[in-house]
Amino acid sequence: MSLINKRVTLEDIAKIAGVSKMAVSLALRGDSSISASTSKKIKQIAAELGYIPNRMAQGLNTGRSHTIGLLIGGKLHDDYQNQFIKGAIPYAIKRGYTVSIGPSECDPQVEKYFIEKYNHMMVDGYLAFHCNEIETYKDLQNSNKPFVFYTKYFENLEADYVVCHDFHGGYTMTKHLIELGHRKIAFVYDTELESSSEVVARIKGYRKALTDYGLPFSRELMIPFNLSNYNHINPNKIYDENAQFIDSLKQVERPTALFVCNDITASFVYIILKKLKLSIPEDISIGGYEGIYLGSIIDPPLTTIATPIVEMGRKACEILIDKIEGRIPLSEKVQIQLEPKLLIRNSTRSVSPRVI
Repeated sequence: MSLINKRVTLEDIAKIAGVSKMAVSLALRGDSSISASTSKKIKQIAAELGYIPNRMAQGLNTGRSHTIGLLIGGKLHDDYQNQFIKGAIPYAIKRGYTVSIGPSECDPQVEKYFIEKYNHMMVDGYLAFHCNEIETYKDLQNSNKPFVFYTKYFENLEADYVVCHDFHGGYTMTKHLIELGHRKIAFVYDTELESSSEVVARIKGYRKALTDYGLPFSRELMIPFNLSNYNHINPNKIYDENAQFIDSLKQVERPTALFVCNDITASFVYIILKKLKLSIPEDISIGGYEGIYLGSIIDPPLTTIATPIVEMGRKACEILIDKIEGRIPLSEKVQIQLEPKLLIRNSTRSVSPRVI
């Protein structure tokens, strides 16, 4: 049974099933007013004919497009966003939604452009890795368009989000380094992320672990790292633009361990350490954060806090669709922190007697 070179319509199914077009529509939506036997018959005919729902027409009737906008404000050079997508898209498909990806790569104007275009396309809601422009999301919230932040959020905006429990992750990595005997542990942060919620939480966990283990904290232990030229990787330029970081490692009483805010930054830290002829972990231990694949292939493989990025994608998508479909009221804020895990590799080791 087939219709060649013609889009199958509800009328086609109704004619074969011997029912009305309305009955077909109700059956395909799972409406209980259609008997189970009739519904089964209609769905079987629809499957045999290769019926594909016209989402655009349905959207005009229901006010939904069954499309989600994925706003990626982060860099696209690493595996982080790929892992999130691997969690979000299969779940969206299972719920009958498609995902349209808007990569803005930290440009608030591009982010606004995508939101404006997606709103014209009747996108039902957004998954958002924001570009640090809170007013954009205040406006979106005022329009009653649901969105769920992932990875990071705004402290001053009550909104839905799914993130890693970064305080626990920061504490766990610092504890690991302390238990290896390190007593001078510096936190290295990407200067563009110093005030970002996920890094702020990691720093809080780091400082709490130092306090709990009786170790002093000082501002000199907070070392900035400049990755402004990340899009144009040049090892010499990275070296030249990080004089403060280099100076901190040339001190006689330099840190014996570095807790780096994320794995991408850690990979650039490796470059400078090797230029300084410091061996990892013999001269200095390095801990990262996120658990992207890059950490497993750099030399030596990076000890890191592995975050459940795929699960984050799935869970954020679930919350968003439940909001779109009214299963969760827009007024109810869902805020979830997923637990990370310590992944010990070869970049950390016990303090060597020669550097104590």
